[in-house]
Amino acid sequence: MVERPKIKVDKRELKSGITNYLKNFGCEIEEENLEIADYIVSDRVAIERKTFADFVSSIKDLRLFSQLRELSKFEKPILLIEGFEYFGNLNNNSFFGALASIILDFKIATIWTKNKIDSANFIYLVAKREQFKEKREVVVRVRKKFQNLREEQEYLIAGLPSVNSVLAKRLLEKFKTPKKIFNAEKEELIKIKNLGEKKAQRILDILNTESF
Repeated sequence: MVERPKIKVDKRELKSGITNYLKNFGCEIEEENLEIADYIVSDRVAIERKTFADFVSSIKDLRLFSQLRELSKFEKPILLIEGFEYFGNLNNNSFFGALASIILDFKIATIWTKNKIDSANFIYLVAKREQFKEKREVVVRVRKKFQNLREEQEYLIAGLPSVNSVLAKRLLEKFKTPKKIFNAEKEELIKIKNLGEKKAQRILDILNTESF
């Protein structure tokens, strides 16, 4: 059976037609109302897609920089700019200054594509690399400021394979501390609602297997 990369897509991106190309490439699409980015392909990679016209417009109204601030919460954010046109009434200094800020201030990788099919191909290849070569899961996991120790513990536990924020809360309610979760036996883990034997075994493999 051929593996199909999963991609979370913001519902507002559906009208772009990119998802049709992604489906043709064999991707499994999950439509969501994403708070950050247009496409999420792993727990660390999020992609914001902009047409060139929208990119220029977002520089003018400063919308770009608030979006980049959110995008940079991911470990490996990517800004995809599709197409290339005349700058319009945006001067060169503003245009190249924005590009410099993207790379130097926000440390966001920037990729330029010719058209929608190129954009879809790039998104597909990144998803395939992240999920099949790097063995990363498609979960929304961003760097954030924590209000308290409990939130930080939940974030830590949600980093385990197939564990979302809901399961992280349930695990902490049951075991009280992350250390007790890490030391738990399989029989104890599978008692948690919606965790299951397969997920429990994967967690134990991650925690107990020597990688070198």
